[in-house]
Amino acid sequence: MSRENAIGLATRVLAVLFTVCMLWELSYLPEYVQSFLHYGEYEIGRSTNVEYVEYLRHHYLIALGFLVARIVGFALASVWFFKGGPEVGELLLPSASEANVMEP
Repeated sequence: MSRENAIGLATRVLAVLFTVCMLWELSYLPEYVQSFLHYGEYEIGRSTNVEYVEYLRHHYLIALGFLVARIVGFALASVWFFKGGPEVGELLLPSASEANVMEP
């Protein structure tokens, strides 16, 4: 197997892996959106623990933000690996001259 074929195979496998990870994370999106909206619209009464409700609002907001960041990151990584290119090839399988320079 030539170097180009190995790089092409590896980039496509990684692109599929990142796509699956993105879809996996995307499946959690409705749960986090529903939880955030529930506590965002929660009516605070006299018997409500206000600090706890505020904590849950912030918790689900932060969790939702990081979930969206992971989804976008996995999508961008998937597209980058699928397109390939010389920089991806050097990342996965450096040329012999660069490999010798990096070793002590």
